[in-house]
Amino acid sequence: MTIDLEIPDHSVRAESNERRPGDRPHATGPGVPNVWALAWRTSQHRPREFWVGWLLFVVFFTMPAVTGFLLARGYAALESGDTTATVWWAGGIAVSETIRMTAVHHGALIWTKAWIHMQTLLRANMLSAQMASGGIHAGQPVGSAGSAITHFRDDTEDVANFVDGMVDVSGGLVFTLVAGIALGTADARAAAVLALPLIGVAVATRVLDTRIKEYRAADRAATEEVTGLLGDVMAAATTVKVNDAADPLLRRLAVLVERRRRTAVRDRVLEEGVNAFGQGAADIGLGLVLLVSAGAIASGSFDLGTLALFTAYLGWLSFLPKMVGRVLARRKQAGVAFDRMRMLVAGESARNTVRDRDLPIDPGDGAVRPIGVRPERVPLEVFEVRDLSVSFGEHPVVSNFSITVRRGDFVVITGAVGSGKSTLLRAILGLAWQAEVSGSVRWNGEEIDDRSAFLVPPNAAFLSQVPQLISDSVADNIALGETTSARLATALRLAAVDTDIDEMADGIDTMIGPRGLRLSGGQRQRLATARALVHEPELVVLDDLSSALDVETEVRLWSNLADAGMTVIAVSHRAVAFERADQILRL
Repeated sequence: MTIDLEIPDHSVRAESNERRPGDRPHATGPGVPNVWALAWRTSQHRPREFWVGWLLFVVFFTMPAVTGFLLARGYAALESGDTTATVWWAGGIAVSETIRMTAVHHGALIWTKAWIHMQTLLRANMLSAQMASGGIHAGQPVGSAGSAITHFRDDTEDVANFVDGMVDVSGGLVFTLVAGIALGTADARAAAVLALPLIGVAVATRVLDTRIKEYRAADRAATEEVTGLLGDVMAAATTVKVNDAADPLLRRLAVLVERRRRTAVRDRVLEEGVNAFGQGAADIGLGLVLLVSAGAIASGSFDLGTLALFTAYLGWLSFLPKMVGRVLARRKQAGVAFDRMRMLVAGESARNTVRDRDLPIDPGDGAVRPIGVRPERVPLEVFEVRDLSVSFGEHPVVSNFSITVRRGDFVVITGAVGSGKSTLLRAILGLAWQAEVSGSVRWNGEEIDDRSAFLVPPNAAFLSQVPQLISDSVADNIALGETTSARLATALRLAAVDTDIDEMADGIDTMIGPRGLRLSGGQRQRLATARALVHEPELVVLDDLSSALDVETEVRLWSNLADAGMTVIAVSHRAVAFERADQILRL
């Protein structure tokens, strides 16, 4: 049976943008939640490492206040002629500095571990959302390789830098409180002046709020373009060579690099400017401390111990204002990072980027590959698509598409290039993330609420028009996880690639190279077909499978699927497919 389906004219009204069951949630909506709360949840993924590292760094930043106090007492004892007390105070200083050096040594080791875990948590949540076909935690796919690099490398680092800055600020705050108390006993006005630089830094950072965010977002976007082009060029190196396109690509790369240089310089200059302002405000604060204390110093009312106390603290008192300015700037940058990362996870907020999960990345954790949880198999009796419409904004692709497929049927979809065949298949499977989709899909008469979660092995399998292989063995490319040797052999036979694999030196253990470089086009297509069949799916959806196959191989493949009783929906242009089809739908 052949059915002609007309492509709707572009004047047809686009379907409503209202969300419907089975549609992927769009990553749009309000701004990200409180960045402080998100950063806190990130830091508490491994609380032991965080708090031990935090405590050691607080000790490191606080010990100079203790050392300064001991130094003041030592000079006071020396001034009074108490040699024994001076020696004891000197010993105390040695112990204080030893504690400080020990704290920074162990703190660096522990904090590095916490730093890695924080970034890994964010990356794992983004990767999990990218790998999930459906369900509440599935996110929209990353736009490009360049975008993936900036999200997984740069954005996660911005968040970790923000948390790291908060640790520094807390240590500086403890030091400033201790130092302020010590200075306050000597000169209350000098201690009060310490708050002025912090106020100035907070106001300046607030004024630059919008600009900090804009500059960081622009720099990340420009970086994506550069890394994306480099990734594409490396993937298509042969194409570039045979078309002698190196010079045009280099010119294009030069344009993108220049754009990225401008955005990076602008972003870095602003960041360093904020840091410099914090340092300048701290220096001004020190000057004010000296100014309000100048009278006491000039009159000699400061004894030697108090003078030593001021001398020991002056250099460290600039730390807190400088770090406050830096962490406030990093907060804006972390906000941009969370806003960008939320585009890759489910929902309209960034909360799923910090969702708690096990990360077996330590040797002691028993690091193993997590086992994917597949939906329960539901034997297929009838598969129905009802009034399915797909459009991109004001441009309809398919309108009111309906079909009924019974168990064991072989349905072929054909049509001209650009008629929407691939988009139709993806919409049926719930994979048309950028499109507006309406209509329903039913399995044994019951509507599927989340198609992208349900229509995966063992219920359904999909082979895209351009199959993707990984640089691994034949067996791992087919299984992508756990399977039995019997299922593996059956899949190779059904895909008509078993003979080819047997002739390889290492059989199913043969390494196929990057993107299946060592295989022919037809072998890559059939190997990907075996991957679709290895879990014996109830429904097989194939997008132009025969494009890289000769007629004889294609006949064998269709015969294998028919003999196995497979239910198939396939895009094809070949007569051999039409001859075997129970239904032919022409777009």
